[in-house]
Parts: sequence; structure tokens; C-alpha cells
Amino acid sequence: MNAERGRNREQQFIRTRREDEAGVWYALDNAAIIMPAVTNEITTGLFRFEAELDAPIDPEAMKGALDLTVRRMPYFNVSLRRGLFWYYFEPCSTLPPLYPDSPSPCQQWDINRSGTRMFRVRCEQNRIATEFSHAMTDGTGGLSFFKTLLAHYFFLKGIDPGTRLGEGEWSDILVSGSAVQEEFEDAYQRYFPKGLPFPETGLNAFHLDSRPLPGGQYRVISGILSTAQVLAEAKRRNATLTELLVAVYLDALQHIWHETKPHPRTPLVAVEVPINLRALFPSRTFRNFSLFVLISEDMRLGMRSFDELVERTHYQMKLEYDRMSIAKHLSRNAGSARSLGVRLVPLWVKDIFARILFAKFGESMLSGFISNLGPVEMPPGFVLHIHRFGFIPAPSLTTLTNASVVSWGDELLVNFGSLAQSRDIERLFFRRLRSLGLHVSVSCRLEEETHAILP
Repeated sequence: MNAERGRNREQQFIRTRREDEAGVWYALDNAAIIMPAVTNEITTGLFRFEAELDAPIDPEAMKGALDLTVRRMPYFNVSLRRGLFWYYFEPCSTLPPLYPDSPSPCQQWDINRSGTRMFRVRCEQNRIATEFSHAMTDGTGGLSFFKTLLAHYFFLKGIDPGTRLGEGEWSDILVSGSAVQEEFEDAYQRYFPKGLPFPETGLNAFHLDSRPLPGGQYRVISGILSTAQVLAEAKRRNATLTELLVAVYLDALQHIWHETKPHPRTPLVAVEVPINLRALFPSRTFRNFSLFVLISEDMRLGMRSFDELVERTHYQMKLEYDRMSIAKHLSRNAGSARSLGVRLVPLWVKDIFARILFAKFGESMLSGFISNLGPVEMPPGFVLHIHRFGFIPAPSLTTLTNASVVSWGDELLVNFGSLAQSRDIERLFFRRLRSLGLHVSVSCRLEEETHAILP
């Protein structure tokens, strides 16, 4: 009896879909709980996937594809509601509309506004983009939705994928069947480790000192490289592609820190590297299930050579990216939702503490982040119709500038999203890559700024 009661209690935390006399609703997962309190129309918490197709978007076919996608993945078609103790997601009774695109993505979208969905789909000529709130999903979940949307669109345009979808390597493209609980479970709670010590509290990190761009502007600077060339350079240095790029990011930050006079009072430069927990803790969830590794350097010790940064990044990643080390973060982050005392605190009080905790344990600990999603794969019949994939990070008024990475075939696309007028991080980052003998093609969504990025 006690064992059965224990299993039921665990399922209470793991299941996010609930139903009562008011109807169906979804609980926020562990990573999402803090997001409503710390987002607004500028720091929206939106990240973005986009694809350039070989023909202009057919709006009617795309509306049909969106209809099919949200019917198969209904846990995405929700809006945020406030309860007495917790936020929750309420299913939307209508289909989401298509929106025009903008040179400033991921802006002017406040999930706290009544009726606002947790994602939006935008079209512009040949480009289709979907922007997702981190309150709803992470990169893995968002990419699955985006790939499913594209698959439905190609089907409606009469394009054969050339393979069977929904299983094997294409199991993340959901074009048949219906939603099952595992797709929207709180995987943090499924793998919650009891009794582990919490990780040590990190120090505050250096932040770029720059005036922000005017409200509503979010600059995207893109660098295109050869995936094979970057992989070869990383292998030559006994590092992974991600480790190489993190070292390049740290190198840019250390130059900015040392060139700032007087030196900033905060001596630590730190780069956050999000990690997909599904690689360590198997789960089918398309909700959030990621944490991060923090790679840092103390500038009081002086400038490090680039070779040193690559080597040190490699070993820091080895030390931090392991199941037991990650489990400590999982224990701290997932444990609060289980505390009866926390659960009984009114929501308005939770919001206050959420902002305080986010400031202390969130972006104050990092100078910026770089998120590498890795290679994007699509069925062979669709590949010929997709020229390029893109991945754009969520905006932040604390770190101001962050990066995201994705590869499509032999094209490695590094996108910097920035709310800062300064372009120093992007300039130093891409110059370092060029100094390694790598060919980099750089462009900016705000075309008049492109000339100022690289000589």
C-alpha cells in the first residue's frame, strides 16, 4: 500500500496534463516555473528556429500544416494562466495564426499577456520561422515541433519524404498517431535524485558594458563556416566542436575585460553551455529537459593564450559534463517544486523570490552563453527543398549578447543575438576564427551594420 502511494505521489509530479471540473490544463515543468516572473516584451524568453526554402511560402498550405501540427502536439497550443499558487497552461480553443517576420526576431511577445501562446509562427518570402518560449520547451522540443511543421507543409505541397517518418532516426517528426503522456511529462521530476548535495554557488561574472539597442530591436549577426573545417580544427586540438567555440567565446571576453579601463570589479568571465539531459537521462519529453555547464576563467591571473583556453575548456567540460555532477543541479532545481512549504506560498510571493533567485543563480553567474544544437537532419526527400537552417538565442538584458550554433550539411551557422549597441564580442569571435585559417562569411539582419563587424 505504501509503495503504491509512493508511485502515485511520483506520478503527481511527473504528469503535467491534469483535468478537473474546469477542464484540461497543463502544469509547468521545473525549468518553466521561473520564466513568467522574469520575462517581458524585450527579454521575451523566446528562441527561434528558421528555415529558408527553395520557393516562397504558400500561406494556405502553411496554415494547414500548422493545423495538423498542433492537433498532433496539442500541448504546444496553450496560453499562460495565473492560479493562486502556481502558473498553469490552458489549451487554446482556436488555431494559432501566421505572423509576418521582422528584422528583429524574438521581440514584442509577452507570455504574461492574457491569451498569448507559448510560440508563434512567422513567414517572410522563402523563410519560415517558429519562436518558442522557454516556459514551454527547450531546443530539442522546439526543433521537433518545427521539423513536424515542415514535414506537414511538404506533404501538403505533394513532396515525398523518401522514407518512413515517426520512427527510428525520424521519431521526432510526429506526422501520425496522437499525443502520449511521455511527450509532455516533467522529466526533471522523473529523474529527481533524492538526498544529493546541491552544487556550490557560483560567483558573479563580468557582463558586457554597453548601451542597449532601442526597445524592440534585437540584432542578429550570423557567421557561416564549413562544418568539416571546424571539426578538423577542433580534432587537431583534441577538442570537440563545442569546446573549440566556447574557447573562442572566452577569448573574446578576456580581451574585452582586459581592454576595459579601469578593469571591471568582477574578475570572472564565464560562458554557459546548455546541455540536453536526454543524452544522460533517457526521455521522450518535448518539454524542457536541459541544464548547463559553466566554463569560466579568472582574469586576475592574466591573459591566457588561445591554446590554453582550448585545453582548459576541454578539461572543464570533462569534469562538469558527467551524470553525477549534473545530478546535483537536477536535485537543486527540481526539489523546490516538491516542498510543501513552497507549494503553499501564494503566487505573487513566489514571483518576487523567483526574480531574486534568478538574479543570484541565473544570468548573474554568466557573461554569455553559446548553445550548440548540433546537426539538423531531415528526410532525404525534403533536404533538396531546404537551403538553410537557423537557430537564434533568446534575448537577455543582463548578458546582452549570446550565441547559438546549428549545422545543416556542411554549413555551420553561428548566430549572435544581441540587445547591445556594442558589436565587440561578435567582432572578436569571428576574427579569432579567421585567425585559425577558417573561412567565415558574416552578415547582419540590420544591413547597414554589416560593414562594422569585420574589416
